[in-house]
Order: sequence, then structure tokens, then C-alpha cells
Amino acid sequence: MKKIRPGIKILLSLAGTILGLFFFTVPVSALPYISSSYYCLVDGKSGQVITSRQADVMRPVASTTKMMTAILTVEYASPDEIAVVSQHAGRTPQYSIGLRNGQEISVAELLKVALIRSANDASVVLAEHVAGDEQFFAHLMSKKAFTIGAANTHFRNASGLPATDHYSTAYDLAQIGRYLLNDDYLRSIVATKQTTFKHPGYQKPMIINNTNTLLTTYSGANGIKTGTTNAAGKCLVASATRNKRQLIAVSLKSGDRRGDCATLLEYGFANSKLTKVIDKSLPFKQLHVTDGRHPSIEVYPAQDIYLWKTASTPDIQKRVKVNYVVQAPVYAGQKLGSLTIYVDQKPVISTDLLSHQPVDRERNSLSKFLHNLDPAKRISCTS
Repeated sequence: MKKIRPGIKILLSLAGTILGLFFFTVPVSALPYISSSYYCLVDGKSGQVITSRQADVMRPVASTTKMMTAILTVEYASPDEIAVVSQHAGRTPQYSIGLRNGQEISVAELLKVALIRSANDASVVLAEHVAGDEQFFAHLMSKKAFTIGAANTHFRNASGLPATDHYSTAYDLAQIGRYLLNDDYLRSIVATKQTTFKHPGYQKPMIINNTNTLLTTYSGANGIKTGTTNAAGKCLVASATRNKRQLIAVSLKSGDRRGDCATLLEYGFANSKLTKVIDKSLPFKQLHVTDGRHPSIEVYPAQDIYLWKTASTPDIQKRVKVNYVVQAPVYAGQKLGSLTIYVDQKPVISTDLLSHQPVDRERNSLSKFLHNLDPAKRISCTS
């Protein structure tokens, strides 16, 4: 039997190692395949983007619109109020629950069927009940969206039916969904898998099932809203809670909206880790002090800051507002600026920048001269 030369042994060993790395090394935290080109995953508590793709592209968003319809309704109307179906609302295109002109129905029932069954006619009834006119209600929806951080959103109706100049983004929908979940009443509705609906035209309540099938297939799923039109494609704003942590996933124009959101949520729960990015015990900046006994002073963040990070977390930016030349005196604990952390160009959290040590004002020439006199002859003088 021939012996293998030592040099050949080394080459074979290296080749085996390289092949092993090539075929078997898989990044543990790599984001799996997502069928949508427009998606976003955010932390429910902070609103921080964990991962995204084209999340700021403005698109038709179909019935995910109804999240804002519900938000505005509970702010202006109580669930026990009775709404009257108008002729306009009764003619709303599919999907509708079959409401007819003149019928009376409670706001509670309308919210339920709009969010769970995605009834377009129920959304229009709510809009007219709150604002008297659907177009004016849509205007209020757009204003509300802007105030909660959804700046790239504009609504033309309450249902999400196709309309010119009616759009939102994956990121904006995540923020709208996050806002909705802060309302306990709406939160309970969007988490409902099946319930009954008291149709004013029927003697017995109807059984309605949630269009969001993720509620029955994903552990911890608790919302929020589906949407489908030809222009928007299949859309889903989904939420889930595990170990008291909530995540919100959005998938627009998706080939598999339920699968996309389940993948995003699972990725977030399994791979994102809370990481300290700002340490309040470490100086953040050094500022020049004018007329001070010390020429400079260090400023410190008022708090530690943590972010959720993964291998695909977007860029993190730290933006500072300070006056780089500070006038003495400076007091311990004095605010000298602010720091804001951005993720994917979105603000997440801000904190003050504080001085830890005081800096007294330097004496003027006369004060210095008098101060250096013999103590027995020293004259007090203020600068």
C-alpha cells in the first residue's frame, strides 16, 4: 500500500475544510425567504424597525385601511351608539355584510364586522356616523395617521376600496397597527377568531370568522388586519406576543401573506437580541467652555439605551443637537444637548445630554489680581 506524502495530506485536509465551510456553514440568523417585496417587522413597545424591505414605498393597502377607521371611530363614538345605514353605505361594493338603507345598528357591531369580517359597508356606516360624510372622515383619517408617525399615508375612503391617492407603506401600517393595539377594546376585537354578528336584517345572529387565519395557525398571534384588492394584492398586518414581548409584521402584495408574516415574527422572536447601544456611564461628547476655569466639559447621556438587533437590522444612526461652545458657569446635571437614535432613518428614542461636573466662571483680571494679594489685605470682589 502506497503511503501518502505529508504535503499531499495537508492539501487534502485543507480541501476538505474548504468544502465543509462551503457546503455546511449557514448563517444562523439569516432572514429566510419572504415572498413580498414590501415588508416590515417592528418591536411593538418601541416601534423600532427590526428588519424591512422597501418599507417606505407608497402602495395601495386595501382593507388594512380599516385599522384607521376603527381608531378614529373609538375616539369619536362610544360602542353603544346607534348608527343609521345611509343609501350611500348600503350601495358599498363587496365585500359587504349586506346592510340596507335605513337599518339601525350599534357602533360595537359595526366595528366587529368591519375588523373581523372586513365588511366595507360597515366601515362606511361608521365613517358617516362619526363625520357625517365619508370623504371628510377620510380626511380626518389622514390627519390622524400623520400625528401618530405614519407620514407617508393618505386615505380617500374608510374601507380601502381602490381609489386614486389612497395609499400607505409597510412601515406606516406597522405604526398604525401598533397604535390600534394600545386600545384594549380594539385589541380584543382584532384577536377574535370567531364570533357572532347581530345583523339588523336577520332574526338570528350570524357567525363570522376572522379573515386573518394567522390567528389559528401561529402561536401567540393576536391581530391585526388583512386586505386584498387587485391593485394592492394580498396584504396582512399581523401581531403576536411571546414572553410578554410583542412584534408587528407587515407584508404587502404578498404571494403568501400568512407565511410571510409568520416567518418575520418567528425570525424576530428567535434572532433579535436587546443590545445596549448607549451607556450613560460613558462620556458621549466633549464641549468647549467659554470663560470657564476648565476649557472643556464632557456630556453624558441621561439614560442607557437598548435596541433590538439582528444580522439584518437596518443602519443605526445617532444624531446630536448641542451647542459646541458652552458659556460658563455650568452646573452639574445641566442639560447641554440631546441625542436621538434612528433605525432605518426612523427615530426610536431620544435622551438628554447632561454635564456631570460643574465648571465655574473664570475670574476677570481684577479678580485674579485681588485674589493673589496677601490674605490679610485681600479685598473681596465679584466678577
